[in-house]
Amino acid sequence: MIRFPSLLFIFILCVITSPAFSQKSTPENLVPNPGFEEFSDEPSGWYYSGKDFARVAMYWTSPTAASPDIYTPKVKVPPSWAAVGFGDQRPYRGEAFAGITVYGCGKGKPHCREYVQVLLTEALVPGQEYGFSCMLSHLPKSVGVKNLGLWFSDYDIDEGAHNTLYKDPVMLLNRFIPSDKRWYKWSGTFVAKYPSSYLLIGNFKSDEDSDVKVTPRSELLFGYYYLDEVTLYKIPPIIIPSHIESPLDNFEPKPGEIVTLSRIYFEHDRVDFMPRALIQLDQLLAFLFKYPNMKIEIIGHTDNVGYHDYNQQLSDRRSAAVAQWLIKKGIERHRLQSSGYGSDQPISTNYTSKGRSMNRRVEIKVLSL
Repeated sequence: MIRFPSLLFIFILCVITSPAFSQKSTPENLVPNPGFEEFSDEPSGWYYSGKDFARVAMYWTSPTAASPDIYTPKVKVPPSWAAVGFGDQRPYRGEAFAGITVYGCGKGKPHCREYVQVLLTEALVPGQEYGFSCMLSHLPKSVGVKNLGLWFSDYDIDEGAHNTLYKDPVMLLNRFIPSDKRWYKWSGTFVAKYPSSYLLIGNFKSDEDSDVKVTPRSELLFGYYYLDEVTLYKIPPIIIPSHIESPLDNFEPKPGEIVTLSRIYFEHDRVDFMPRALIQLDQLLAFLFKYPNMKIEIIGHTDNVGYHDYNQQLSDRRSAAVAQWLIKKGIERHRLQSSGYGSDQPISTNYTSKGRSMNRRVEIKVLSL
């Protein structure tokens, strides 16, 4: 397993408080769907792969093949898991919450290390101080673990295996919370060093390096925690970021020229836009208004995960979704064509998360001016 020793952030403070939020007004939360209340598909059953979780939890994904869980009144936990307490928990707020296994690889637990990942509504600003909080509850019959950590990535982590992600966390839980089915607030602050975009939560250590607590109530050989109300916000003074660079800024359009737009983000396996996609969509819209006679072709691309024909269809639908968005914003339909090449034209390797992230892109080809 490759380890990643570089520490991306400066750790400032990490505390656990009693299970109550401050009554003061809070700044804008950069985490979309922070309480796991919004769904792309109707949650109805148990989850056996990371794709199951990503299919249901709007904006959230599993960075590995292991599957986090979503709990709502409609989710039916299998009897064997319900018998040891899975799902016997009320949400901190609303009707939904998530759950992850954070320890137990050496004990034969399937999906022994699970993580949740989300694309922030804006990239972190280097030098800016941020506050983070997450409500946690421990599955009483499982092993206590105090190594839950917070980490950020510049790109979408998409590993096909169930392995542990070895990272240097920005912040650690660093305390055993009581196993009393109550919710406890994990919170802290840090200063961002790089403009990372993805937030990940989980245990980034091996079982051997994890600090665990086994009690007489620990009938299970693994550790499991519920998550709710994930919050990330800026702490004043606020650093105003400079102009968000666009590949269109210095692009001089000529017939046949192609420019890559890698930040038109889509929900996992769908044509729906992530909130963050609006930044680059707005940049494309302004570009088309700047050249009112220009006609373009919108080209969709995917990585090579999954079936070739399905990826082809998905890239077609995604490029068409971009065209429809532009038409709704006032661009004449006759100026736009759309097509998709699936995984046939990669610009990077498909053997790494970063490479696959680069291959999932939209391109704009100038047809005429």
